[in-house]
Amino acid sequence: MATSIKREALTVSRLINEVLVSQLSIPIRQIVNDSTFKQYTGNQRPDLLISEFEFDGSNERQFIENLVAYAEVKDNCSVNDRDWTSAIADGKAKAQKIDLPYFIITNFKTSIFYNATTGTEITLNKNPIREFQTIDIFRLIKNRLRTNPILTDIHTNVDSISTISEATFNKKLWEIKGIYRGIGFKNNVEKIDFTIGFVALEYYEEKSNNDGTLDNSKMYWSNCYSENPEQIVSNLSGYIRRLQFETDFKEFKELIEAVLVNITGVAGKKPLISPDEVKMIYEVVDSMKPLHNSGFDLFGAVYEMFANSNEKKEFGEFFTRRHYTHIFSKLLLGSETHFNPDRKFKILDLACGTGGFLTESFKVLYNNYVKTDTLTGDALTFLKTNCIYGIDSREENVLRTKLNMFLVGDGHTNIFNDNTLTRKFNNEEYDYILTNPPYGDGTIKAETTNVSSKRLEVAFLFKIISLLKVGGKACVVIPDGILESPSFKNLRNELLEKCTITAIVSLPKFAFAPYTKEKTYALFITKKSKQSTKIQKEDIWFYIIDNDGLANSDKRFPTKLRNNRNGWKHDEISGWVSTEGEEMKGILEERWLKFEDEKKGSTEWTDEKGQKQSMRKGGNISIDEILKDEYLTLLPEYYLRPYEPSYIDINELKGELSKIDNLIKSLAL
Repeated sequence: MATSIKREALTVSRLINEVLVSQLSIPIRQIVNDSTFKQYTGNQRPDLLISEFEFDGSNERQFIENLVAYAEVKDNCSVNDRDWTSAIADGKAKAQKIDLPYFIITNFKTSIFYNATTGTEITLNKNPIREFQTIDIFRLIKNRLRTNPILTDIHTNVDSISTISEATFNKKLWEIKGIYRGIGFKNNVEKIDFTIGFVALEYYEEKSNNDGTLDNSKMYWSNCYSENPEQIVSNLSGYIRRLQFETDFKEFKELIEAVLVNITGVAGKKPLISPDEVKMIYEVVDSMKPLHNSGFDLFGAVYEMFANSNEKKEFGEFFTRRHYTHIFSKLLLGSETHFNPDRKFKILDLACGTGGFLTESFKVLYNNYVKTDTLTGDALTFLKTNCIYGIDSREENVLRTKLNMFLVGDGHTNIFNDNTLTRKFNNEEYDYILTNPPYGDGTIKAETTNVSSKRLEVAFLFKIISLLKVGGKACVVIPDGILESPSFKNLRNELLEKCTITAIVSLPKFAFAPYTKEKTYALFITKKSKQSTKIQKEDIWFYIIDNDGLANSDKRFPTKLRNNRNGWKHDEISGWVSTEGEEMKGILEERWLKFEDEKKGSTEWTDEKGQKQSMRKGGNISIDEILKDEYLTLLPEYYLRPYEPSYIDINELKGELSKIDNLIKSLAL
């Protein structure tokens, strides 16, 4: 008995430190385990409590009255066995005593949420919950059940559900990483391809089930499991071969071939991965379900977990972090709230990489149509076949994008392998373009009239302008040179003639580290008619993102700085859920195009160390002020935070020189 208690205590400790604190960013002092709160639970001890407030030993009432989650931890038991069923009864009784409308039962591998009134399982957007969630989702569940105590399905928007799915997925990747320690992969790329291929096998069954095309007479993922590891290998082999030759999944043949080779061996060689290891990996991937409509960059998440720093730098050519692709897609497509069958539009990423911008665009539109009750069959057909377009010069990137689009709900029909700068578009035009194009020296001359340049970022920018419809809008991530280099003054003049610049958003210096350390900006433009060649009269909205939720350094770890009553302290991008259960916009979205500092004032913000800073953040700069600048500079910092040098007088200079002279003499001695 003592051994069982000790093991369970270790399980709870791992759950708190490895999941709640490290992965879900819940402050450790807001978590209490195995403590008696006699006024509320008598001698019964809830295994795990999470509150809005830190517990200091003296604020029992405040801690309990602001609980957001309660869990019973049952180590070494299975879902719905006798111990699990007993835990449900205990959970229901304790939840009512601490006045929390739901509770969680977990065995560390699986966590299920239950309604404390009815004892029935709670789902999230109709999907079963199998992992612990962020504090935002705990708040949301608590407050929705306060309003409707017998509710069983909690609906939340795409911002929250994407974060949930990715946090869960990353936890599972961490479990797989532990299994991989005993496997001799040649390199991380082989490890990454195997992981992605294995996940794709599970997802194909999910998608077939959702599409109504699942054939019960055929072999699928769920048919592959067996208590016998050798049988799992045999079943998976048959499943992979069927997908390669019988189904529309054959376009991903190379990805799943990586799985087949490693679990069965090739040319008489022993398989790299043993049947026992295959079984363990299968069980972890199976527990990732559901992945359908998960809304995150599958390839990006796997690369983040397994690639080393050198591989990440190479990968940076075609990877844009999800929180940027999401917010920029949301801002650019903000007016597309309803599906209109009489107005079809096209979205293009002409350097799509792994498809981050396209997956986010799909999810933003999908969610908008759900909110306005216009997600009809025609709307889904439009999103899947006629709306999303992508081009990339690397064939492997096209495969990655297609699978990512397949994962979020389809929309992979119009993804092409081609060189955007030489491709013949046959007068095709697009309503929206979102992209993070490559930078550096190229071989194709940019389609400009005022400058001669083969820089890739210049060539892509003006290709974007040529492909937009009149009135079409684009969001382009560009390096600082386009906005400030004196040699590009005429380029900026041409840009202002051909387009209306709506906004320029400065990203943190390390926004894409360690993939690249290039200082970048998001440029939002609307194409003018060719008959309108005068420079715009409208002001340009500039904004500086100082905080994006990650440390401003090469390592880019989550900073976890949060005001648990009022959202994020160090994140201007992510949405959040208030203590009242209301889903709130992120700071940038809330301020978009309307926030303006006082002309000579400043705004306060908190840096990654939690220290208050006071600098201008954003505002409208008149085109007249921009035209007065000798070089037509378009950097937000130039106007919002102009550099003011500090001068010293001649006596101070002499003093400094004397110090240097004395230092040199002392070193000579």
